[in-house]
Amino acid sequence: MIEEDLAKRHLNGNCDRVAWPGTSKDYDNVLQTAKLSLKLHNPDELYIYEHEDCGAYGQDNSEKTHRQNATKLANSLQEIRPTLEVTTLIATFKGIKPL
Repeated sequence: MIEEDLAKRHLNGNCDRVAWPGTSKDYDNVLQTAKLSLKLHNPDELYIYEHEDCGAYGQDNSEKTHRQNATKLANSLQEIRPTLEVTTLIATFKGIKPL
């Protein structure tokens, strides 16, 4: 599903894709990895994909929790690079939607 969304955005093969278990729940490690990607590739935009029913979240797997974590990560990245366009999304069983 995420692959299809990347293809619709014409990003397959044209982006530095970082996949991380738990995505923004593992804030510190994901932030460090994203900072390195920003430094090396200087992108204009960044997409954070969360997904429904993520095992890393355990019982606290609500869309609200995913939104809070993704927003925290997005805000930190925009503090590092204010011109960076960050889009937060969640892959659900019905499709991908904005967070």
